[in-house]
Order: sequence, then structure tokens, then C-alpha cells
Amino acid sequence: MTPHPGGSTVVAVIPTFRAPDELPERVRALLTQVSAVVLVDDGTASTAPLGIAGPLVDVVELPENGGIAHALNVGISVARDRGATHVLTLDQDSWIPEGYVGRALAVLAEAAARGERTIGAAPASAGGTGVILDSVGRPFDPIQAGQVVQLDVFDRVGPFDETLFIDAVDSEYTLRAWREGYRYVLIPDTDIGHELGTLVPLTIFGRQLVLGGRARHLLYHAPFRTYYMVRNSVIIAREYGRERPAWTRRRTRLLTTMILGGLLVAGDRRAQLVALARGIRDGRAGIGGRITDGLQARLRRLGRETR
Repeated sequence: MTPHPGGSTVVAVIPTFRAPDELPERVRALLTQVSAVVLVDDGTASTAPLGIAGPLVDVVELPENGGIAHALNVGISVARDRGATHVLTLDQDSWIPEGYVGRALAVLAEAAARGERTIGAAPASAGGTGVILDSVGRPFDPIQAGQVVQLDVFDRVGPFDETLFIDAVDSEYTLRAWREGYRYVLIPDTDIGHELGTLVPLTIFGRQLVLGGRARHLLYHAPFRTYYMVRNSVIIAREYGRERPAWTRRRTRLLTTMILGGLLVAGDRRAQLVALARGIRDGRAGIGGRITDGLQARLRRLGRETR
């Protein structure tokens, strides 16, 4: 067991979906910083065959794909049974640098000493890209990967919203914690490894755009992800927009810029536009859960036709 200051017990929770071959190595590295690791296979039966399970590693195989929010909630429940006081949430394609967990706990202790009400700590950078900050230097919309969450506060705020399935799950939780009077704090000068999506070179007349000595890219997501991102963003804007108008407007602008940028490089533009339109419609109607089989099939068909 990894000792932590103040009697803290940190357990890592990682939802998996078609678990990568690199996962065992990442779990072994994690165990130098946490007391245990909980892997929750989200309906793909691909994690147990990697042979990672052991005294300090739990592998939970869900019978069907229930979404990242459900997988996180299941994993946190297992972590609680292991005596966790804090949970480190990661994606299967993310990893942390040496000393990260200790720094997170120190930052949380310092915030508590100042009288701040925190739910957890989040990295300053992910995949080399600095997180966006608010006007007082706190994480504006912290990603789920790399968060070290206090379980006693998590229990007061409640579980992740499983109706969102994937995408914006962390954003909704940030807003709900804020509603209850809790905020995330930043772990300064930290960068976690994280794959945010597919980077596509931004080209003009066939040549990649270079600004400030850096080659520029745009972020591409598959149409089904576009659907979830748009739908869930509309849902949380409807729920929290009046309460947090400035936050909602800023996040909507950032999302719009990302989606429009993705459309510039998408070879499946018709599918993307259908996903965008359906996401807006379903979000306004408050429709959550997993994407329907019919819409998923349509997006795949359109994607093949336009590539």
C-alpha cells in the first residue's frame, strides 16, 4: 500500500473500453503512487484477458456499455469499499507524472487550511495543453482525467449523471459541485499524459499552416462523439445557464469553435452535420442515455458515403 500524508488512502479508478495493450504497464506505474487501482470494463470484456487483476487491482466487467458516468460511479463504489478517502480518476489512455498524487494531496490540504471548500484537485495541463482558467486562477472546466477527488465531498454532491452517458459528464459535475459550494483547485506545474482526440493538420492550399513556429492542427471527433458533445452541452446549458450564465456562454463558445474547426477537416461532413442537428434537437428535448442504434447506423452510413 502506498502511504500518504494525513492517513489519506488514494485509489485510482479507470473506466476501460476495448482496453489497450499498454494498460498493464500504466497500472503498474500507478501503483507506485496509489493504494489500489479499480478498472471498470464498460461492456467490452477486454480488460480481464490482460491479466492485470491482483491483490491491489480490481477488474469489474460490466455486462453492457453503460457509459463513462456509470463506469465511474461503479469504480468509485469499489474504491470506497477498499477504504479510499480520495479517488484519482483517469482514462485508459492517460497517465500521471511521478509525484503527482502527493502534490494533489498537498494542494488540497493547503486549500483546506485557507478555509476553501474543495471537491478535488485537477491538473494544470493535459497532453501538453494548458487547462483554461477562470478569472481567479481556478480550473474553468476541468477534465475528468487526472482529478483527485475527496470522497466525503463526492458523497455530499452525489454521483456522476449517468443520463449524459459520455461527454460533458465532468462539466456537469463541476457545475453541480459549484452549486453545493465546492470548487476544484489547480495542481500547479503538472502535465498529465492524455489523448484528447484525433489531431488533423490544418492546411491552406495543400500546405500545413505554421504560426509562431508551430504546426497547427484541428481536433476531429467521430460523428457519434459530436452528437454526445452537442446534446449534453445543450442539456447542461438548460439546467445551469441561468445560474451560471457567463460560464455557460464561455463554454458554448469554446465548444462551437472546436466543432466548427473539426468540420473544416472532416471527411464525413454530412454525418457531422446530422450529428450536430440531432444533438441540438435531443438536448432541447432533454433526451439522455446512449445514442440510439438507428442514429448510430445512420451516422456510420453517411460517414462511409462522404469519405
